[in-house]
Amino acid sequence: MQNHKNVILFIEPRYWSFFDYVDGGGNRIEEWCSGLSMEAKDRFDTLLKNTRKISNHLLWGGFKFLKGKPKEERIWQLDFIADNKQYRLLGVFGSVRKTAVIILGCFHKGDIYTPHDALKTASKRAKELREGRATIHERTVQDDI
Repeated sequence: MQNHKNVILFIEPRYWSFFDYVDGGGNRIEEWCSGLSMEAKDRFDTLLKNTRKISNHLLWGGFKFLKGKPKEERIWQLDFIADNKQYRLLGVFGSVRKTAVIILGCFHKGDIYTPHDALKTASKRAKELREGRATIHERTVQDDI
């Protein structure tokens, strides 16, 4: 089909791009990151650095789609451990191929999220993005971490 004039070639992005959730109050993910310890920041950065290279999101370590109300918004979760805490990144996929939007950072132990309304907030933020009432900002992911 090389000589067929009606074939449109789609170039698959090599890596995933990660974006932060931004609303009228600012970049909520950067705000969350500013309160993290150095260990947690390093683990967060390393998680994104390694995850962006894995083409199939179902193979991301610690990846799962959330159940219940967040399921309606197709919210997913990635996790990492730092400072003896279980951190969770909640997000949605963007409208462009291989884009992921981090909408909330939180802690998780057992069935309890901190902040306690994390799932409700994540659902609200996902809806705001979908409806165009919030925006995104591309997160720089360093390859030399």
